[in-house]
Amino acid sequence: MRLANRSAKRINFKLTCLVFMLPLTLLTAPLSQAQIYSCKDAGGRTISSDRPMPECDHSDVQLLSKSGIVKGDIPAPLNAEQKRQKQIQDAKRQAAADAIEQQRQQDRALLARYHNEDDIAISRRYYLALSQDYITRDKGLIEDAKKQLESDRLESEFYKKKKVLPAALRNSIDEANRAIANAKSSIADHQADAVKINLKFDDMLKRYRELTQGQGGMETVAASR
Repeated sequence: MRLANRSAKRINFKLTCLVFMLPLTLLTAPLSQAQIYSCKDAGGRTISSDRPMPECDHSDVQLLSKSGIVKGDIPAPLNAEQKRQKQIQDAKRQAAADAIEQQRQQDRALLARYHNEDDIAISRRYYLALSQDYITRDKGLIEDAKKQLESDRLESEFYKKKKVLPAALRNSIDEANRAIANAKSSIADHQADAVKINLKFDDMLKRYRELTQGQGGMETVAASR
């Protein structure tokens, strides 16, 4: 019976100690987890505190544990020039990302439209034929205008003595000359278009071969799907 009483007293004593120690533990826990803010002030002196300091508003701040171990860093706020440079760099990165995505979309469209190199050759011939049709048409317009000029020249022989051509004849000559000039300009434009078409299909064929024969190109397209 005495042994049982002694055991009960010991248990009560331990419980009492635990109750009194618990608040102390709760109070000291935040202190053990506290961190130190450290930075250099405007004068170059290293200053520290257990809370953020106004002197560190424009400086890099180091976060330290109570034992002095570095826990992290808080970079200084960017000034106006740094913000401008960051915006420029961000814009460049975004433009590069947009270009990559655009290339991926073009690659997918290329592979969807053309199943082999013969398809590309057929498409090239089709668009070149369209340009050639316009050139042939314009050459015909030039020939017609030249015939009209020749007819007007013969008719104007009757008015040499008068030195003044009828208004209708003058207008006919002017219209024929304009038709020749316009047709020549159109021919030059369509010839330039033909050059662009060939260059475009050369690039298209090159890229198609990269995508179908090179693993790098296929991986790029596959990654975007």
